[in-house]
Amino acid sequence: MAPFSMFLALQPLLQREWALSNTTSGWIASAYYAGYMLAVPVLASLTDRWDARTVWLSAITLAAAGALGFGMLATGPLTAVLFQAIAGAGLAGTYMPGLKVIDDRIPGMLHPRLVAFYTTSFSLGSSGSYFLVGQLLQQFDWRTAIAAVAIGPAVAWLLIYLTLDRVAPASHTRADATGGRWRDVLQSADSMRYVAAYACHMWELFGMRAWLVPFLVFCTALHGPTFAAPTTLAAMLALSGIPSSFVGAELSARFERRYVVIAIMLMSATTGIIVGVVASQAWALILSVSVLHHALVMADSAALTSGLVAVSPPQSRGTAMALYSMTGFAAASVASLAIGGVLDLLGGQSETSWALAFVVMVSSNFLGAALLSRGR
Repeated sequence: MAPFSMFLALQPLLQREWALSNTTSGWIASAYYAGYMLAVPVLASLTDRWDARTVWLSAITLAAAGALGFGMLATGPLTAVLFQAIAGAGLAGTYMPGLKVIDDRIPGMLHPRLVAFYTTSFSLGSSGSYFLVGQLLQQFDWRTAIAAVAIGPAVAWLLIYLTLDRVAPASHTRADATGGRWRDVLQSADSMRYVAAYACHMWELFGMRAWLVPFLVFCTALHGPTFAAPTTLAAMLALSGIPSSFVGAELSARFERRYVVIAIMLMSATTGIIVGVVASQAWALILSVSVLHHALVMADSAALTSGLVAVSPPQSRGTAMALYSMTGFAAASVASLAIGGVLDLLGGQSETSWALAFVVMVSSNFLGAALLSRGR
């Protein structure tokens, strides 16, 4: 996950250096998620037929290549989009396929409580990426800082290669050739509700992650600096999602999962709107509400993923994860661009523009809650 924030943490700096509009910045940020979206149908669905470890090891090299390329070769929006997309494709072959790596080796392991450990690694990795890039930028120029984060995927490759044995791949069947696995998932109404709800969740989550550092820079311009730099604050806020993910998973294991997710989505949407409204208030209030919002955004993550695993056809679980991820990151890609467009439409940097940007960011949760309320 080290390359995750390679543009997000640099966004204010590169907006000045490359004279980027908010819309263009949103386009570059969304390219990471677009690369994920385009690669995941192929890479995640392959895990139904191949050893997921092989897919994982191949894909992690793309994450390293994206970081190296961005640091060494990016000269403007077009090249930045290219290397963002390559790094996103690397995540596509590691995040959901990583769950399949676990499922193939320890059947029954994907219980909500245990999925929370896995999904929490995403929050830990993304917050660590913000912090790492921010620290490197204090010591080196931005190109060296971004190229250096390629070390993270290289270490990850060694960890998986050295510690996990191969498992026999599933046999290739006629259903694979005729698209039977995709039909299994598309015809499962409960699976599709979780796919759609996850897209709504990802719209909010990655819209927030794409624009968090610029929002904190805006607050700094209003109030002056607080106790930490914007990139460090972003890392700390992302960490608040870790305990909430466990709490959400525990609640979904004890109570009706759909109702837990619906309640979390509605609370998260309400809190996100408040974050945008209080930008002009004191730092203490901004950060307090932001911590609560981050916690609520992540609270339903493990519950949604374990919900999909529970209702998807077992023989097509990898394909279900592929569709789930593809749809989610498609929403993430559009959200980053949409929020940038809203900011530009309303003048770029004003309290009103940020308040409306947060409304756009969290509005998807109301749709997600409505969709899940119709499930079984």
